[in-house]
Amino acid sequence: MALEYELELSTSMNPTQTLELLSRHIGGLTLTWNGKNSDYLWGPTINIDVSEPSRSWPGTIKDGFGFLPTLLVGFRFNDKTDDDYNTCRQIMFQATMLLLEQAQDSVLLFNYEFIVMQRLGGKLTFNSDSHLWDDEWLKSRLTLPYERRPLPSPLL
Repeated sequence: MALEYELELSTSMNPTQTLELLSRHIGGLTLTWNGKNSDYLWGPTINIDVSEPSRSWPGTIKDGFGFLPTLLVGFRFNDKTDDDYNTCRQIMFQATMLLLEQAQDSVLLFNYEFIVMQRLGGKLTFNSDSHLWDDEWLKSRLTLPYERRPLPSPLL
């Protein structure tokens, strides 16, 4: 069964620029960008798609989080083993941190409702109820200031 995560961003980047940035900077895995006819990067364990949000969804994010997303980055884990899962979560972390450099506010959701991480007003917060990235894992990879606490979802 595949796991799906969505990164909602407020940014000036468009989908093509985002795909080009990700394809240049994500290491440790060979991703294939299928060119201008596709909005996807493919890998053996993860698919990354980038699009502008649908018309109704940005209002839902604005109501719940106070910002209007201009870009949606979807991560689909095609993991079959624990090693695959670890590779997927590392790639998603790398991509998310890279895109935060180009964004204002953002929220990373699991299944469109459970908050994994958010950056609102410049404050980066990870959900302590999420087991995707625990404190030790984050401390070993993140140099930015952040907080970890429960993040109840306004989408539920």
